[in-house]
Amino acid sequence: MTRQVREFVDTGLRNSELRQHVYDVTPCYEPYAIATCPSCGRADWAQSFERTMEDCALFQARSTPHLQYRAAAMRAERKDLNFWEAGIFYLYAAWCADDGGAVPQAREYRRAALEMLAKALYDVSCPVDSRVDVEYLIGELYRRIGMFDACRNHFAGVISHLPSSYAIMARKLMKLAENGQTDLIPFES
Repeated sequence: MTRQVREFVDTGLRNSELRQHVYDVTPCYEPYAIATCPSCGRADWAQSFERTMEDCALFQARSTPHLQYRAAAMRAERKDLNFWEAGIFYLYAAWCADDGGAVPQAREYRRAALEMLAKALYDVSCPVDSRVDVEYLIGELYRRIGMFDACRNHFAGVISHLPSSYAIMARKLMKLAENGQTDLIPFES
């Protein structure tokens, strides 16, 4: 089985989880960004594998993308101790699980992403230019997994130093959390 990577163009439009979207159409490029080595079983970003000039064919095991991202996240968390990368892998796993209809797994991946991204803020594995994204995203992940009080408390603590577009979205998400809503909404800046 081979997979071809779709052509991908960033439109700049995002949903409340900062995932790219074009109105109701989701590009869903995430399944094409992960690969698993058939020899050693290592799951990682597709571009992280060394290029070879040999004639070869990569046959992927029929593992769903969210399980590949989960394996990559577990490796990043346990072996590399890179909480930033583990958090991103878990977030992508949640998106792929949502796309595949695996709702319980998506919820657990969001919980794991939340935990890893919070650790990444404190162990400084989170890049400086992504700290604002992560502080916003932690509040949104709390809301998406149904921890509404934690969402409101988190945003109350960080909203004062978020840029205006994030602060506006944080206020909208706090209102949704008050109403007990976990649905995605478009990111409006």
